[in-house]
Amino acid sequence: MIGSLISPYPLESTTNADLQRLTQTLWDWDICDICKNGEACTTSKCSWSRSVRLKRFFDFYKSITSFYVPDLLPGSTPALRNHDDMFEIVRLLRVHPNMKRSELTEKYFSERDKFPPVNDQHRAFNLAIQVMMMVTCSAEKQPSGLLELGIQPVQWNSDTSLIEFLSKAFPQTDTGNLYIRDDSGKIRDVKSAIPARRLKKVAGLRFHGTDDLRNHLRMDVKKGIVEIYHHTSVLTEHLMASKALHEGEAPVSSGNFPRQIALEALDSVQKVLFPFGSDSEQVLLNLVSEQSFDPDCLRYDSAACRREDEEDISYKYFGGRLVDLYEELQDPSPRGILEKWLQRKSGARYVMMATLVGVIIAVLLGILGLAVGIFQAWVAYEAWKYPASTAN
Repeated sequence: MIGSLISPYPLESTTNADLQRLTQTLWDWDICDICKNGEACTTSKCSWSRSVRLKRFFDFYKSITSFYVPDLLPGSTPALRNHDDMFEIVRLLRVHPNMKRSELTEKYFSERDKFPPVNDQHRAFNLAIQVMMMVTCSAEKQPSGLLELGIQPVQWNSDTSLIEFLSKAFPQTDTGNLYIRDDSGKIRDVKSAIPARRLKKVAGLRFHGTDDLRNHLRMDVKKGIVEIYHHTSVLTEHLMASKALHEGEAPVSSGNFPRQIALEALDSVQKVLFPFGSDSEQVLLNLVSEQSFDPDCLRYDSAACRREDEEDISYKYFGGRLVDLYEELQDPSPRGILEKWLQRKSGARYVMMATLVGVIIAVLLGILGLAVGIFQAWVAYEAWKYPASTAN
C-alpha cells in the first residue's frame, strides 16, 4: 500500500471553513461564531464581512491547491494531507521569518511519524509561499515544470531565511523621486506622465493580469505587454494587518511582506496607471470585465489601511519599472512590420514615416492628375475627331 493517501489530490476540495481559517492564518481575522456556523452574519465587526472582496484571491487559492499532487512513495505520507497542514506551514513562516529554510523544513516535518519525500516537502513550502505572498518560488536544484510554461520562479535556497528570500525576490532600486528632465529641459513627474490610456495610444502597450506579485509592471517590449498584479484586495488586507506594526518588527509577522511593497503595488495601479475619474479608469473597467481583473481594483478607497505618512510614497521596489514605462512612452519600440523597417529612434522614425507618407500622397496625387490629364486629352481628341454638327 502506498502511504495513507486516499485521493491523489488531497487539497482538491475547499470549503468555506477552509477559507475562513486561511484568512485567520494570513491576516488574523476575527470571525464570529455565526459565520463559522455558516449562518448570515449580523455583526459589522466580524472580519468575514470583507470576504466578498476576496473572491478572486479565493479562486486563486482553490486553483493552485487543487492541483497539488504529492509524491506517491511506499511508506510515506503527503507533505500536505489537508488545508490545515498548509496553514500550519504559513504560521511557522510568520513566527520564524529569520530561520533558514532547511531548519524550517526539518522543524515542521520532524513531528510527523512518517517523513514525506524531500521533493514533496519542498513543494509544500513553495506552495505556502505562493499562498502567503503570491510569489512563485522553488527550492535549489528542485525540478520544476514551470519553466516549460514560461514561468521563472525565484529560488529560495536552503541556507537562507524568509527575510533574505524576500530581499532577493524584491530587490530595491534607487530611482529617486521619479522626476526626470525631458528633451526640452522641463522637469517631468514620471508618475503623472504614464496613465494607461496614453501607454495604449502612444506606445501601443497592452495590459495582462498576473497572480505573481514579483511580475507587477514587468514589460515585455517585444510583445508590447505590461503585467499588472491586480489583487488589490489582498494588498489592502496585508496593509490592514500590518498597520500597527511596531518599528523593528519583522514584516512577515504581521503583513506577510513589507508594507512598502504593498503600497507601491496598490498606488501604481490606482494612482499612476488607472487614476480615479480619468480616461484610464475606463481601461481598468474593461480589464475587469474582459480579463477577470479583481473588481476590487475599482474600489478607490485605501484610507483605512494607510498610516498618516503614507499618502504620497516613494518607489523603492517598482520605481525602475515605472521609469521603463516612461522611457517606452518617449521612445516606443517598433512592433509592426512598417515600424520595424523604419529607424529605431522615435523622433527620426516619425519624421521618416511622415516623409514617406508625404511621398506616397504626392505619388498618388500625381497618378490621379495624370489620369485626369489623359481623360481630358481623350475627350478633346474625340471632340476634334467627331465634331458636333450644327443645325442650319
